[in-house]
Amino acid sequence: MVSTLSRPARARSAAEKNQRRDDILRAAERLWTSTSYTDLSMNHVAREAKLAKGTLYLYFDTKEELFLALVTEHLHTWVTSTVRLLQERQPGSPQAVADVLIDASADVAPLRRLLVLLGTVLERNVRPELTREFRRELRARIGVLVSHLPFSEATGLRILRHLYALGLGWQQLTEEMTLSAPPSDAQREPEGASDPFSHEFELAMRAVIDRLAAEEPRGSQA
Repeated sequence: MVSTLSRPARARSAAEKNQRRDDILRAAERLWTSTSYTDLSMNHVAREAKLAKGTLYLYFDTKEELFLALVTEHLHTWVTSTVRLLQERQPGSPQAVADVLIDASADVAPLRRLLVLLGTVLERNVRPELTREFRRELRARIGVLVSHLPFSEATGLRILRHLYALGLGWQQLTEEMTLSAPPSDAQREPEGASDPFSHEFELAMRAVIDRLAAEEPRGSQA
């Protein structure tokens, strides 16, 4: 009896393998919009990608490795687009730098959600060599990004650390707020704020960048 579910032929060329890997990542990403990380399994991903479960393990040994690949992909996209924005605008003031980083951080909730997983689950459960490779690539990309900021390297790194901490913190808090009861009038966001994340994140980032820029020794800006 011929199965009505036809499985894709085995990927053979490099292009086919890259496409198959991308199909797996996109399937996991789609599922993650409606399924918690804990409840999401490799079986679910295989069904969503219309692949045999064994095929997934040709590309990723574990769910954690699969999601670490998603983190890597999203971070690369974000760094690339942020560097491009810095090159286009050439910001020369703290306010202009804040404008770029805030704009670059808009509409990247999937990346922020993945970064929450990174420190709490993924790096603790993947092979050490994968963690080292991820960190090595991340340092290289962050170095490129910092080189395009009009500050010293030390100040640029501090700004990005605050960007990371504030982004993750407000992402988690916003998710908690959406799950709780509707806010009272006293708790409601200021008029014009599309969501707690965008308003409060921008407020904090502008304050941080202004302060760190003011602390820069004269002549130390890049």
